[in-house]
Amino acid sequence: MQPRDHRLADALAQYDLPPAQTTPVVSGLMHGTWKVAAGGARYALQRLHHKLATPEIVADYVAVTGHLAAKGVPAPTLVATRDGAPVARVGDSWWRLSTWLDGETRMKVTSTAEARAGARMLGRFHRAMADIPHVFGSQHPLHDTPAHLARLRAAVADPRHRAALSTIAPQVEQIMALLPPLMLPETLPRRVVHGDPKISNVLFEPGTDGAVALGMIDLDTCNRHTLLVDLGDAVRSWCRDGGEDEDERFHIDRFAAILEGYAETGPPLTADELALLPGAGRLITLELASRFARDVLEDEYFAFDATRYTDRRSHNRARTRSMLFLAEDMRAQQAECEALVKQYW
Repeated sequence: MQPRDHRLADALAQYDLPPAQTTPVVSGLMHGTWKVAAGGARYALQRLHHKLATPEIVADYVAVTGHLAAKGVPAPTLVATRDGAPVARVGDSWWRLSTWLDGETRMKVTSTAEARAGARMLGRFHRAMADIPHVFGSQHPLHDTPAHLARLRAAVADPRHRAALSTIAPQVEQIMALLPPLMLPETLPRRVVHGDPKISNVLFEPGTDGAVALGMIDLDTCNRHTLLVDLGDAVRSWCRDGGEDEDERFHIDRFAAILEGYAETGPPLTADELALLPGAGRLITLELASRFARDVLEDEYFAFDATRYTDRRSHNRARTRSMLFLAEDMRAQQAECEALVKQYW
């Protein structure tokens, strides 16, 4: 179909392409994405989220995708505009064209096979990025747990939020007590991480029922951090069912599958990393709980489902409670998680 958004048409006009057909891709929360078919070739055109539309992030993206391609890991290749620019600018929006990668995406994990294959791909990504010489120009907050907790404390201390605090005070107290002991030491090795390893950012080979992963996409959030933030985020999001506002149990069989897959392909982990790995998922879960709780107070960041909740604060209260439920279920299975880490390393 032809582009309806005039900005989309104006962006495509800046590239040296034959007449193109575009199809919206309904995936991801940050960028708007379209599949572009032009002259027998296929591309991905993305309207970059304003927070990721900077020269530094675009340069980092080029470096990361180029390094992955050199390592034989499937990765998109940036297509420059007719004038040689890395992005097309239409008004205040930035548009990036990259080559299309074949594969299927999944919005949630439904089997241990998917978790194992996704972890194999994450490990392969981490190993491939281990020797990239690039100095990242962007400064993503990534999983800055101390900063998130400090922002929650500041919101709690703000007298303007006193009424909202009364609706979530017990959960805030739990977060304040549970999160600090899980903080990761700054002495852990800093390596290149993906930054957002949700399962929809893993490409799977069609027809394999999720048993084979081909590559990773949405490479705008890559930077240097401890690998445990990627592993912890994968554990948090892959080892549960349902939405973030639903009380869902921790699937330890998927945790085992993640460890198995990552141990096969990932880089060696230090003794300190292995000691902290069993609690990494709980750390990221509580970090997210702190962000939801903060938005209960500040009421300005996360979108909410108006068909099920009267306002943003109500939705964020449910999200906070659900993350605390998950974190507690993880804590109850901590001994089993520790035993599994020892089994695979």
